[in-house]
Amino acid sequence: MKILYLPHQYSQQRQREKKRWIYPVLLAMEAEYYRQKGHEVYWDMQGLFDANVLDAFLGTIREEGNTRVITEPEGLPFHELPPPNRILTDAKNPKYQDNGNFKYRPGTYIQSASNCWYGKCSFCAEKGKVNQVRDVADVIKELRNIQGDGYKEVFDDSGTFPLGKWLNEFCAYKSHPVLKKLHFSCNMRFGTGVDYTMLKDSGFRMLLYGLESANQSTLDILNKGVNLHVVEEELREARRAGLEPHIAVMFGYPWESEEEENRTLEYVHYLLRKGYAKTAQASLYTVEGEQAIDRGNVDKLYEAGYSLPFWFNRLRDIKRWEDLTYLLRGLKKGLMRD
Repeated sequence: MKILYLPHQYSQQRQREKKRWIYPVLLAMEAEYYRQKGHEVYWDMQGLFDANVLDAFLGTIREEGNTRVITEPEGLPFHELPPPNRILTDAKNPKYQDNGNFKYRPGTYIQSASNCWYGKCSFCAEKGKVNQVRDVADVIKELRNIQGDGYKEVFDDSGTFPLGKWLNEFCAYKSHPVLKKLHFSCNMRFGTGVDYTMLKDSGFRMLLYGLESANQSTLDILNKGVNLHVVEEELREARRAGLEPHIAVMFGYPWESEEEENRTLEYVHYLLRKGYAKTAQASLYTVEGEQAIDRGNVDKLYEAGYSLPFWFNRLRDIKRWEDLTYLLRGLKKGLMRD
């Protein structure tokens, strides 16, 4: 069978707040699964033809009984998926490199787990889904191959990175002097009791936390399972260990007042000014069947950059060339509000 993969800007996103080119690692894993099964796999031919030629090509292959066009992951058995073929899937394409998850380029994505081990947040696409986790040795083998292919940083896009015994074993392997040089970032939750020093010692860089709101009542409605009181101290612990916490929030909850929403904005600005959070992002609450209220606070998040304490902390963190270029890229994105 011929299989044509046409990834788009939502192919690797759980929440569809805005378009963004993120390397669709899960889709690429499924593509490699089919390729190893003997199917004829093609990837992202949109860049090879103009729109009219591509439309004609798609019309032709759809008429063939042995051809499929796939744009999003199908949900194939996660434990049977091999690592992606990053050459076939053009992982070093500039459009996949130009996002805030990579300080060191080229970077790429992996997935150690199929979903989030918590899986209870009311707004999340992974709510209630079974979470499958790959063997540590399998993930470490992929990281070694990634490093051998010249990548400098990896972001693990599992809904939340695995913890407990799995994490301890992973860090024991990852702390090898050679593999430690491969910078590593991942999604993380508050309140897990994770050993931040262990993460730093094994080459972790950024931890991406979904804070969502600075109102405990909203966190409870979202079934986030997070006590707001632990947030600041955990961020401070991560920073003390030398890690770079990144926080994500949402605005526009239909049940929040303007005062409550402003509390979240002010709290994010406070965390950035103090340097407890290194970077942050905001999006509009997007859940089917619910109408968000857009008060313009997504753009106002970037006004933290008008603060002298914010710049003092950011400039103090510059220790190498990549720190400066990462800061400049972030400044450009903030001005462009992409």
